[in-house]
Amino acid sequence: MIPMVKIHRRSIAPTKGKSGYTATYVADVLLRSEITTAGFIIVNIPAKTKTIPHAHMELEEIFIVMNPTKLGINGEIHQLEKGDLVVVNPGEAHHFETYNEPVTVIAIKLPNLKDDKVQAE
Repeated sequence: MIPMVKIHRRSIAPTKGKSGYTATYVADVLLRSEITTAGFIIVNIPAKTKTIPHAHMELEEIFIVMNPTKLGINGEIHQLEKGDLVVVNPGEAHHFETYNEPVTVIAIKLPNLKDDKVQAE
């Protein structure tokens, strides 16, 4: 059974003071042992845009949102705030819906498969 999507909220993550900076620990994520590659993508989505829903057959995606936005996963819409982190599992259909401002998302593909995307309904 594939685990369900996990959203890690920056707003409730603990922040610790370090030597000259602070660090907010947003998530501890357990990775599959067979993952040997990762792809790191900076995604820029225009204002008032709904991306095409899609899923991945094998890879997991981790999204770190840099601006407030909405993320649809398997037909359920999630409101995300700056710094929230989402782990999307293989087979989970997902898309972004932006508000009146453009959104930047850091996407991490695990593993870094190039042709793993399938269109969702």
